[in-house]
Amino acid sequence: MGTVQVTTGESGQLIIRFPYSPERVAAVRAVPGRRWHPEEKYWTVPHSPETLERVRSLFTSDRVVVAAAVEAASPELDVARVREVVTALDEEMTLQGYSPKTRETYGRQVQRFLKWLRRDPETAAGEDVRTYLLDAVDSGLSASFVRQAQAALSILFRDILGQPDRVAHLPKSKSAKKVPLVLSEGQVLRLLRATSNLRDETLLTVIYSAGLRVSEAIRLKPGDILSDRGQVRVRGGKGKKDRYTVLAEKTLQLLREYYRAYRPGEWLFPGQTAGTHLSTTSVRRAFRRACRRAGITSKATVHTLRHSFATHLLDRGVDLRYIQELLGHSSITTTQWYTVVSSWRLGQARSPLDSFEESQIGVDVAYM
Repeated sequence: MGTVQVTTGESGQLIIRFPYSPERVAAVRAVPGRRWHPEEKYWTVPHSPETLERVRSLFTSDRVVVAAAVEAASPELDVARVREVVTALDEEMTLQGYSPKTRETYGRQVQRFLKWLRRDPETAAGEDVRTYLLDAVDSGLSASFVRQAQAALSILFRDILGQPDRVAHLPKSKSAKKVPLVLSEGQVLRLLRATSNLRDETLLTVIYSAGLRVSEAIRLKPGDILSDRGQVRVRGGKGKKDRYTVLAEKTLQLLREYYRAYRPGEWLFPGQTAGTHLSTTSVRRAFRRACRRAGITSKATVHTLRHSFATHLLDRGVDLRYIQELLGHSSITTTQWYTVVSSWRLGQARSPLDSFEESQIGVDVAYM
C-alpha cells in the first residue's frame, strides 16, 4: 500500500502525487480532465466533489490523504445541483456548436464559480459575478483565464438561467500583447534533424512546413495530402473553418517515406488505440525531445513552429494577405503581429544615429 496525496492547485485544480507504479498511472488516467506535469512531476485533476470522490474510488489499494484545505473548500451547494448546472451548460454549448475542448474548459470554469459562490446560482446577483472575477484578477490569474470565466458565466446566466442582466455590463479583460517566440531557420532545421524517429520527424515537418496548429495536424487524414496540387487540406480548423495550405516538396518526399514505413489507416498520425489519432500530449513530448537533442533552450512550444512558418514567409517577402489565408486567420490584424518579429522588416529600419554626419556628433552647448 502506498500514499496518494491530494492538495490544492491553481485555477480550480487538485494536485495528485504518488509513488510511481503502472497501476496508479492507469488509475489517474481514468479521471476526466487529468493532466501530467513532467517538470513538477505531479498530476492535476479538476477540483470538484465528483472528481475527489472518483479519486478515492480509484485508489482503493492505497491510502488517499486529502489536504484539509481541499476538504474545507468543498462547496455547500448540493453535488447533484452542480452536476445538473454543468450538464445543462454542456448541452447548450453542444447545440451552439462549441468544440469539446471549449465545453470542457467552460464546464470547469462554472464548477469553480459554484464552489466560490457556495449556493444555487439562481440566487446570484450581478455583483456576485463581478466580485468573483475581481477575486480571480487579484489572485494573479491570467487575463486569458478571466476571459474564459466571463464567457462561461455569460452562457450560464444568459442561456441556462435566463438572467442576462447578471452579465450584461461586464467589462472586457484585455490581454497582454506578447511578442511571439520564433525560431531561426537554422534552429528549425536542427530541430527537425534531431527527432528520434521517422514519425516524429514527419509530424513536426508537416506542422512547420504547412503552418498548422497541433490540433489540425493530428486530425489529418491521408486523403488530406493533395500531392497533385501541392496542398494540405485542413478540415475543421479553429472556428470550424476548412482551408488549404502549402505542401512543400521536401515534406511530400518525407510523407511518402513515412507512409511506406507506417502504412497509416484512417488517420495520418494514428494513436496507440485503434481508430484514434495521435494525442496533443504525444506531439508535445516529441517536440520537447527534439528540442533537447537540438540544444534549443528557449521556451519554445509546438505552436512556435507555426509562428516560425509565418515569420519566415514574411522574411521572404510573401504578401501578408496570403499568409493570413494559409494560417486561417479571420482578421489580418492577427497576421500583422508577425511583422513585429520579422528579421527582414527589422533589417529595413536603420537607427537615425547611422545617418548623422560626423560634424553633428557632439554636445550642443545651447541645449545644456
